Amino acid sequence: MARQVEIMSNIDNFWLHMDHPTNLMIITGYLAFDEPLDFGRLLETFKNRLLCYERFKKRVIRPMSGVGNATWELDPKFDLRSHIHRVALPSPGDKETLQELISDLTATPLDPTKPLWQAHYIENYNNGGSVLFVRIHHCIADGIALIRLLLSMADIEPNAAWSNNIPEKKGDKTSSIDFFPPLEGVLKKISRARRQISRASKFLTKEIEASISNPGHVVDRARLISKYAVDATSVISKLLLLPADRKTAFRGDLGVRKSVAWCNPLPLEDIKSIGKYFNATINDILVSMVTGALRRYLQQCNNLVGDLDIRMAMPVNIRPMDAAIELGNQFSLILASLPVHIDDPVLRIREIQRRLRDLKEAPDAIIAYTMLNALGVSSAKLAKFGATMFANKMTGVMSNVPGPRFPLYFANKEIKDIMFWVPRIGGLGLGISIISYNGKVSLGICTDTGLVDDPNSILRHFENEFRMLHGMYKAGQIDRDPLVINDRFQDTISDAAKEEMANSSGAIQAIRCKALTRSGTQCHNRAATDSIYCTIHLSKYEHLSDLKVSSESDDDDRTASAG
Repeated sequence: MARQVEIMSNIDNFWLHMDHPTNLMIITGYLAFDEPLDFGRLLETFKNRLLCYERFKKRVIRPMSGVGNATWELDPKFDLRSHIHRVALPSPGDKETLQELISDLTATPLDPTKPLWQAHYIENYNNGGSVLFVRIHHCIADGIALIRLLLSMADIEPNAAWSNNIPEKKGDKTSSIDFFPPLEGVLKKISRARRQISRASKFLTKEIEASISNPGHVVDRARLISKYAVDATSVISKLLLLPADRKTAFRGDLGVRKSVAWCNPLPLEDIKSIGKYFNATINDILVSMVTGALRRYLQQCNNLVGDLDIRMAMPVNIRPMDAAIELGNQFSLILASLPVHIDDPVLRIREIQRRLRDLKEAPDAIIAYTMLNALGVSSAKLAKFGATMFANKMTGVMSNVPGPRFPLYFANKEIKDIMFWVPRIGGLGLGISIISYNGKVSLGICTDTGLVDDPNSILRHFENEFRMLHGMYKAGQIDRDPLVINDRFQDTISDAAKEEMANSSGAIQAIRCKALTRSGTQCHNRAATDSIYCTIHLSKYEHLSDLKVSSESDDDDRTASAG
């Protein structure tokens, strides 16, 4: 018999705490079809392939004291039809109309008296097509697990066998432990503590035996422990000392209304070709294109981007990808700094490639996961305070999920398109989602309407970045090894190398002007051809150079006369 009451894990409890009217902790996604679905078969698919996971029939019971973990409890009046709604898209039923409807649903809270998920079957889309829009609270599972679960409800071929005679189980409160959930929690904690003590005693016995037989074992253990302690201290200190992210059009006070949009799918093979040319991953290329799109939008909003980096939280999956589908949150967050200040697309790819490589080798993800677990044990107020402080150091959340490379069929109809949107913690108003499916890749954006009322403009910039990069690649106009690849366009080649390049090509392109501004910082303008200065500083510095040469000549003349 299934357990009627289950204590929520610390990490799941953390994401439950993060709910706020201006930022709901709900993962959303849709499946698009070119034709209508059989609604009866749709219901049976959910009954047979989703409700086999008990959590989707359990509601959340928060502790009366406000402290401690919430519990999962089977809903005694669970009804599948209370969670799946059938609606029709108003005329003209196009993409813009669907985006408006999904934006409205995205800002609508889930009913806390029922299991925290909901689905809308949307008809009259795009000349006879349909859409299945699903919303699931973050405390049930993370985005990767939920996407895997949703896709596992589909078939790899049409007309696949299915069953409609599996009885739907209702949640009956018949277990005696339901009358004493606090006592059950105490008993579980005592039992858990006994098991942990038993495991700890066995571990200590083995460690003592190893230390007696091999004194060097103590030194090895000390080094290992000190390494992780230093890593944890370093990462936590770095997070605490990070300044708040720069004020841009993406940051500000949030409202309830959200704006959702997604681009037309791009050919994944073209992005692979570009990545192969640069010896970069698909993720490197996509993140670079997103960075370029954000740069263009900020310039459109008259934001200064000359020396701007913006930080994005990136979810990192810490479960094996080949593991069985398991609900709950098993991911962490890392902070990736996007070099928005870099205009040149080639330089931007190189720099993002370097930064993401450094993040992969760092211990930040595991340590951040431990911190989220710790916050999950605390009160909702303390957890929200910690999340707000963390969110203040970034601009948004960006997630990239690889999907299946072949078409899938849901309720006997082919899935034509897939998209999802990540929730944002604290006061973050920008969420960016990337997903690949059946040889194509799509970008989705969710923004706070008060900050960015038209996310489609960012998507247009993203598509322009792709067209520009792909056009340069096809025309063979991309230099794989640009002159400068560091954070702030620092010139890394020696004077001898410059002289050799000048002798061989007759010209040097310095990329960035070498002049200093009045504040003492390097000018951010691009250098003119055959010069190390931009057009603004060119005449000034060349004039000073002439004066210096003239002055040196006069000194030589005076010295000669004196001789």
